[in-house]
Amino acid sequence: MAENEKEAYLTLIAARDPEIRTLLDQGFEFVTNAFKVDAAPSGMKARTDREHVRRLQQAGYQVEVTAAYDEQGQLRPTLSAIWRKQL
Repeated sequence: MAENEKEAYLTLIAARDPEIRTLLDQGFEFVTNAFKVDAAPSGMKARTDREHVRRLQQAGYQVEVTAAYDEQGQLRPTLSAIWRKQL
């Protein structure tokens, strides 16, 4: 995702979700959308939201997980959005 596209995406989802707006205001950075545990399509090797959280916490970040949205701002119930902030 190009930087301008990422900024537009964050603006869109922050307008739809006050929790995301709060995280951005607190200095959190969007990392990725990740499949919730047991939500990845069968046969697909994908890191789950829990794995992302664990790795980021081990790297010294404060981590938050929120609802995930696609590029049009539609809720994606099988995904979680992962956010990080330096401690």
